Amino acid sequence: ADAGQMLLVVCKENISPQPVEIGSYRGFRMEVCYDTMWNEYRLNLCGSRKHQVSLGSDALGNLTRIENALSKLPAALEVAKSYKDETIEQMGNAKIEIKKPFAYKDELKDKTDRLNTLNVELNLDEKDTSAVDIEPEQSDEPLEKKCASRER
Repeated sequence: ADAGQMLLVVCKENISPQPVEIGSYRGFRMEVCYDTMWNEYRLNLCGSRKHQVSLGSDALGNLTRIENALSKLPAALEVAKSYKDETIEQMGNAKIEIKKPFAYKDELKDKTDRLNTLNVELNLDEKDTSAVDIEPEQSDEPLEKKCASRER
């Protein structure tokens, strides 16, 4: 309980968003800072990376939050190891796949040749603007009314 009260005192003294080191706990350096965006104090448990814990106004509640954050670390480590192993396996598979020849090389060549032939036949490579009418036709006759009942 004394540690929880001291943590609250340190928080009230530090209103800076810059982390201030306040000591260590169970092998982790502890830093306190004020998060101006969320309007709350945060505790950083610093090891190989930082683990944030939101702090409240209850001394025992803050200690419980710190303990809960620390108790979740082994499970998070297992997830990270599993993700790393999967990534290494995928990279090994990718290295094997990249050495294989492209399976659809002949089909790609045939279809590219066919596409080029069709483009030549359709004259898509040339810009022919004779078929495009740039200016609209103008007529001297007044436009007909679409509906006789709409007269004003």
